[in-house]
Amino acid sequence: MGVGGPAQPAHAQVHQCGPVPFMCAVRARFRQAGVPGDLIRHEVFGPDLWLPGTADA
Repeated sequence: MGVGGPAQPAHAQVHQCGPVPFMCAVRARFRQAGVPGDLIRHEVFGPDLWLPGTADA
């Protein structure tokens, strides 16, 4: 299921994985669709660029 797809059950968790730029875009779409941020889970594929001090890694 995705943004703009069938209605989601109340309090359903969203699980996403991929590179950081992709997940930022997908998260923004889910937030715009009304999904609370605490129900969005993620797994990073690639370097952990979102962690402080790792931007140059």
